[in-house]
Amino acid sequence: MTAGLTFPHGDLVEHLTTATELVPEALRSDSGQTAELAGCIADGYHHFWMNALHLIGHWADEVGRDGELPTEFWVRVAQAAQAMQFPEFVPYCLGKAQRFPHQDVGDLMAAFSTLPSVVEIPRELHHDCYEVAEHLRADDPATVDMLESVDLDALAAHLRNGAYDRLGEPLSELFSDAFDDLFQLVTSPSFPAEHAKHAWAVIGPNPFRVVLSGGMFPTTEAQPWWRAR
Repeated sequence: MTAGLTFPHGDLVEHLTTATELVPEALRSDSGQTAELAGCIADGYHHFWMNALHLIGHWADEVGRDGELPTEFWVRVAQAAQAMQFPEFVPYCLGKAQRFPHQDVGDLMAAFSTLPSVVEIPRELHHDCYEVAEHLRADDPATVDMLESVDLDALAAHLRNGAYDRLGEPLSELFSDAFDDLFQLVTSPSFPAEHAKHAWAVIGPNPFRVVLSGGMFPTTEAQPWWRAR
């Protein structure tokens, strides 16, 4: 995911400051993050400053305005995340820096159901993938050919066209159980580059955000978007 990208020198504050300057004023305002971003900068909360920038980027991705953010924005946010030991943010930022397309739950479940056909995966994760595929087959026999041919586009379109509305609960439960292993698999340096479309289908719909952990002495940690809500 780093192919062709340039990673500018600089310390943490330089990365965050430059990324902030690269956000068009209209995008910052429309995303609703103006006050949050200003507060984090003023208070020196670097973790949440990065998080606010990531929120802007994700919002832009969701509404089809990610083209307003230059490649360097995403690279700088990725470098800031790495500097603060938040590696979970990096794959999404690098994918957007590469201009990978917007992904949704249809893309995710299509990739989830076909992963065993393209890479070798652990037995337990293989079982979860198989279960997703079985749900799709039982719901509509037309998916058999899509699954066997690993047609991600057709499967994603099928899921968006009503199948996920019917199967969302069991598919989401399987994904939730498998997420940690699934994310680790597709972000591993050994994951085959020729199957980047599968990797991005898992990464793209699951950006992370910074949250405060519980306990007597709360610390910041990264959680995928859907867990952090």
